[in-house]
Amino acid sequence: MNITQVYNDNKNSVYRLALTYLHSQAEAEDVCHDVFIKMMEHCISISPGKERAWLLTVTANECKNRLKFWNRHRNEELSDRIPVPDTESLDLLEIVMSLSFKERTVIYLYYYEGYSSEDIAKILKITASAVRSRMQRARKHLQIKLKGELL
Repeated sequence: MNITQVYNDNKNSVYRLALTYLHSQAEAEDVCHDVFIKMMEHCISISPGKERAWLLTVTANECKNRLKFWNRHRNEELSDRIPVPDTESLDLLEIVMSLSFKERTVIYLYYYEGYSSEDIAKILKITASAVRSRMQRARKHLQIKLKGELL
């Protein structure tokens, strides 16, 4: 496995997933760093062709661990904004980011990364039916919020 190639192919996906979970650029960058260090440590045990799924699974787990830590050691809210080039994308991104992290994570993995519900289930370690339920709830919430924005 060419680690440099895997890094170049997947760094943006790992970063965006971490940003989806954590809402902080600095924390997302830290998670990316940690994930790729783990990849280098475990590169022999990663199946060829499964690097991206492995990276996103580890990213999700790292983010969950950080969120658990923050909930136990809450000091202050993180308020970094996600940079987006145009205002239309910013409005849509803000609406997506206002969903619960369970809903926005499946939306991100499905629409931005192109994973199927079965693949998302493996990455998040939940059932495929749970993924589909979260997608359905997320779409309903997005539809309500988007209709509210248009009025």
